[in-house]
Amino acid sequence: MSGPWRRLAPAALAVALAHAAGPAARAAEDAPFVTPQRDVDIRYALASPDPSVPLQHQRMRWSAGTRRQRVDPEGSATYMITDYRAGRLTVVDLARGARTVIPAPGPALSEPGQRAPGDWSRGETLLVAGEQCTVWHTRDTDGRVSDVCYSDEGDLLQAAQGDRIVVRAEQVSHAAQPEAIFVPPDGLRTIQAAHP
Repeated sequence: MSGPWRRLAPAALAVALAHAAGPAARAAEDAPFVTPQRDVDIRYALASPDPSVPLQHQRMRWSAGTRRQRVDPEGSATYMITDYRAGRLTVVDLARGARTVIPAPGPALSEPGQRAPGDWSRGETLLVAGEQCTVWHTRDTDGRVSDVCYSDEGDLLQAAQGDRIVVRAEQVSHAAQPEAIFVPPDGLRTIQAAHP
């Protein structure tokens, strides 16, 4: 993976962790909410697999009413908007004045108020970026054991694999998210995504 796709890849980690494989969730307390239940704006620090690479940062904004997400990697002219209702991901490249539209990756998100499918084991409670979250032990879509800390409202606040934190929230706001941030700017040319 190269170019802006490599910079955007950490956002896919949250999707992979949010959709652990396994049987459907059981009783209400057996699994977390993994889809935010209300609007949220979270700034994350992301660790590279290469320890010599400094932390990267990105901002994730979510609209609960429209089920859209926007992810902006820090220092990049490229960002992505995922419309989960339409099943569409739009990569906006302001430097090239272009956008690429592809199917949204991964399985469908859990509906609001629905707990995640999969095998989850409840762990300790942490305070991350001033927000309380519960650590849930699970496996990601690649089968790796992960410890994921979700707030009671479905906000991903921390994810660890082994003893290494790979995603950690640094700032969280539950302010209403304006519609305009989930709409690509006018005037962009459309690039057709390459098919394998």
